[in-house]
Amino acid sequence: MDVVKIRDQFPVCQQMTYVNTGWSGPSPVPVVNAIKQRLDLEMTQGPTSPEVYQAGRDIQAQVEEAMAALLNASVDEVCVTRNTTEGLNIVMNGLSWEEGDEIMTCDLEHSSVLIPSYYQQHRHGAVVKVLQFDPNENRESILQKISDAITDRTKLVFLSHVEYSTGLRMPVKEIRQITKNRGILMLLDGAQSAGHIALDMKDLDCDFYSIPGQKWLLGPEGVGALYIRQDLINRVQPTFVAGRSALSPGNPYAFEPNTESMDKFLLTSTSVALQAGTLEAIKFINDAGMEAIEERNLDLSTIMKQALVGVSGINLLSPLDRQDSTGLVSLTIDGMTPVEAVNRLWQEHRIVCRPVAFPPGLRISLHFFNTEEEVEQVVDALKGLV
Repeated sequence: MDVVKIRDQFPVCQQMTYVNTGWSGPSPVPVVNAIKQRLDLEMTQGPTSPEVYQAGRDIQAQVEEAMAALLNASVDEVCVTRNTTEGLNIVMNGLSWEEGDEIMTCDLEHSSVLIPSYYQQHRHGAVVKVLQFDPNENRESILQKISDAITDRTKLVFLSHVEYSTGLRMPVKEIRQITKNRGILMLLDGAQSAGHIALDMKDLDCDFYSIPGQKWLLGPEGVGALYIRQDLINRVQPTFVAGRSALSPGNPYAFEPNTESMDKFLLTSTSVALQAGTLEAIKFINDAGMEAIEERNLDLSTIMKQALVGVSGINLLSPLDRQDSTGLVSLTIDGMTPVEAVNRLWQEHRIVCRPVAFPPGLRISLHFFNTEEEVEQVVDALKGLV
């Protein structure tokens, strides 16, 4: 991997130390150019002139295929969404719930997991069971706690593949082995995984998986994807419906629902320009190599953790074991709130990171375009805050 050549495609790297990809990644030059080119085409030739319109439909089909390939899933199991949260809500609001059905999650989760869960409790009487995990809980303990908490009313295990607050990589494949034979569904939030770690829906064998395009994939905001295992598509009802939710969209008076296709979740207009940018972002990631990206991210985070562990006044929240780790490094600084620390890093060093909750901390996101020198700079800046 030629990091110097890669960084040439990120003008932001010349302006600051950007270690906040876990919130939103900076798009490389080819992504922005693809968006501009599509908008220019629509401006000069009109978005619905035959050639431009067909080119747009081709881009939309290619994005769907690229997302499916990224997930190692069939294109029939994937639909393009606007973001992770939309995909999660399609599933949560599309499943049928009865009073007493249990949704199992944990206390490290983002509100995009917790709020859709509690909404089913509010609306249908489902029971949300929030397991208590340490920020760097080991996988054996996670598996034991989940196994012990399952009852005959457990309907869904709803977790992040990578916990946003600490970068803890959940043992989702092993969790699936616990849930599958008991008929328990599994929904995974992939907000911190796509473009960050290699994904394989066939290997994970999960039921539902939702991802964004604007974080580690480095695409524009407004495009994501949802995976639903083929045999479960008909169990998820669309919350919003439009033409593709009908078997015969040209004859709405003879409505019959489209139950077997992921197209039923698609509405009408979407931005072809943003999808063109997303397609270019996936190409950029694929050119770098997903496995190589994952290893580099782990190498960078390992360097940072090793430099910070044992430093007086700095408390690491992220796991140290490589198999449980990712490119996210979270910590606290004695006597300083995460917000104060984030603000000082920006004001004094032009380092962009963010505070997180559940648990509260300062989070560094290290992606493959970051360098060892930037890691050293961030470490020195953090030590200077103590």
